[in-house]
Amino acid sequence: MIQRLSRLPPALRALRAARGLEAHELWSPEQLHRHQRERLLAIVRDAAARSPYYRERFAGIELSDDLDLTALPRLDKPTMLEHFDELVTDRRLSLAAVERHIAEIEDAELRTDPKLFGEYRVLASGGTSGRRGVFLYSREDWTELLGGGVRAQSAYLDFAPRLPRRRLATIVADQPLHGNGRLNRSVDVGIHRMLRLDARAPVAGLVGKLDDFQPDEIFTYPSTAGLLADRQLAGELTIAPRCVVTGGEVLTDDVRERIVAAFGREPFNGYGTTEVGYVALECDRHAGLHVFEDQVLIEIVDDEYRPVPAGRAGTRLLVTNLFNRTQPLIRYELDDLVTASPEPCPCGRPFPLLKTIEGRSDDILELPARGGGTTKVHPVTLRSPLAGIAALSEYRIVYRAGELRIEAVLTGSDGRQACREIESSLGAALAEGGAQPPPIHVESVTEIPRHPHSGRHKAIEVEVS
Repeated sequence: MIQRLSRLPPALRALRAARGLEAHELWSPEQLHRHQRERLLAIVRDAAARSPYYRERFAGIELSDDLDLTALPRLDKPTMLEHFDELVTDRRLSLAAVERHIAEIEDAELRTDPKLFGEYRVLASGGTSGRRGVFLYSREDWTELLGGGVRAQSAYLDFAPRLPRRRLATIVADQPLHGNGRLNRSVDVGIHRMLRLDARAPVAGLVGKLDDFQPDEIFTYPSTAGLLADRQLAGELTIAPRCVVTGGEVLTDDVRERIVAAFGREPFNGYGTTEVGYVALECDRHAGLHVFEDQVLIEIVDDEYRPVPAGRAGTRLLVTNLFNRTQPLIRYELDDLVTASPEPCPCGRPFPLLKTIEGRSDDILELPARGGGTTKVHPVTLRSPLAGIAALSEYRIVYRAGELRIEAVLTGSDGRQACREIESSLGAALAEGGAQPPPIHVESVTEIPRHPHSGRHKAIEVEVS
């Protein structure tokens, strides 16, 4: 009870912030654009004034009212970490101090809300694909980050607080450095009845707890939602959530279909990052993901950092956080593969849509081409043929040393036939896409291991020796 009371002030501040953000849902595109310009200029000018790194990088660039965002330099994770001490705007902060703080809380249970210098919340991400990124939020930054989450619940999922209280089950990594786990704890003040489960736990252990709780809403990773849908269809799980929300991984068409079949509800797919918080979410029209451009600006670009037109997938995503003044991230590079929708959503909101989110650019395989040379294979080329294999419940594809190895969780009695079908389907899809199919090995497994910290499941991995 004491811990919950200690979380009440930030939760109340987040509720106030959410009300302001919800008002933006009724804006015209022109109002949204003016707001973006004001916030962008404020962030950029504040960074130039308070961050030695940006002061140097912005030298010679006139930060005038008609500033062109593309005139500003890009920022990637290695550069951000290398210049961390000069980039942050509080001179007390340093990467060494942040790492010491992380070491103190990394393996702790998330009972409290630890803050560096009593003020800054620290989150970490990206440890699975190179050096870990670390990100700081001041009290004001955290308020708006939480406000974005509350806005999403209320305006998009129709999950505003009410009596009797609704039941919300979250199945993510419940750790102090993990964004979703930390955010969930911050708003757990009794507004909803909450059940926090750890995505790293075996799915069999989740079933009984969910049955007992009977959630109105579930928020989890697509892979976990797919496994729960399978248990529901098998009669081992008997819940009736009115809302299923997924994020943190790619939501494939086959998993979406399994969720609909199991729960009778179209899932709401979301996209967020530790760097900027809530980026995009589907509304009840499910026509795409609305980009919360009152809090973040995005640029979808190709390998040469040229803008990519709507309807075509980019290979890089540049994000600008419009509210974090502690650690300004301006044109920060992510390797997510996203496609903007050429059409607006019929719901009438001013926010543009993302049509698809297909993973990360490091999931793209470079294989020998059938006519010589090499060709790049998009993740969707691998996912599409597997979607039609009914016996395939879950999989992981690993490209290593010139071979494709597939770990497959199978249902049904003829596992050998299913493995042969997976192998032939992938080979045919690669050949049709212009690649010379490498050796393909399929192994039937009982479960796919999850990342020990995030609890996520990466369906396609490229291992570099």
